[in-house]
Parts: sequence; C-alpha cells; structure tokens
Amino acid sequence: MASGAFHLKEGKKSLKFFIIDDDSDIIDFMATLLEAEGHSVSSEIAGATAISRIVKQIPDCVLTDLMMADVDGLDLCRELRNRQNLQGLKIVFVSARTSEYWQKRARESGANGYITKPLNSGTFVSPVERINGETDPSEGP
Repeated sequence: MASGAFHLKEGKKSLKFFIIDDDSDIIDFMATLLEAEGHSVSSEIAGATAISRIVKQIPDCVLTDLMMADVDGLDLCRELRNRQNLQGLKIVFVSARTSEYWQKRARESGANGYITKPLNSGTFVSPVERINGETDPSEGP
C-alpha cells in the first residue's frame, strides 16, 4: 500500500510505517490515515512473517496489535529489539486492551508508545507522529 497522491505538510518528514494486525480492516484504516499525511505503509496480518519483512525494509516505525494468533505483539517487540540493525526503530502498540497492566507489559517489552482502539480518524496520526518525533508535543492529544 503506497500512494503518491498525498503530500506532506510543510516541515514534516515522510516516514516508513509497517503495520501488523490480524484484522485487515484495521490495517486498511491506519494505512489510509498515514498515507493521507504523506507517509508510506507496508503491512502484514501475521506476526511471524512480518519479522523478516521488517528486517529487510527497516521502517521508521512498527505499529502492532497486542493480541494476535501466531506471534503476539509482546514477543514481536522483543524480537525486533534484539536485532542490531533495528536499534532506532520505533514500536507502537495499537490494541483494544486498555488496562495499565497491558500498557506496562508493552513498555517492558520495548515499546515506544501505546494507542488504544477503537481508533479515531481525527486523532490517530498525531500521537503516532509525536512518538516518531515529527510533531510538537503540545499538538493534539
């Protein structure tokens, strides 16, 4: 999924995102919002196959679901953190699990951020860009 139809807002850097979620509708939703802001997006519905693609593509940021069938997001995050060539990678969990327990486990596994579902089209991109250092912390939620 990549689109050249959208342009970056002045002063923003185009980022490469990799989305992993076992729900293709969620992937499409996040990808559409990110691409509308000028970012490029790759995706995978299975955590196990995503790892090799991430290692090859070296995105700026991985957005991953917490609970998936084959490899859960915590294991995926730990695996990516152990890769030398991915040290600068940002990892953000996007999950329906809202409790502090899961957010703490995500941080302990090496996550840079945690966003809860359901996602809002008006507020999703801002925190993702902020985690990636692309917006002023005073902008948005």
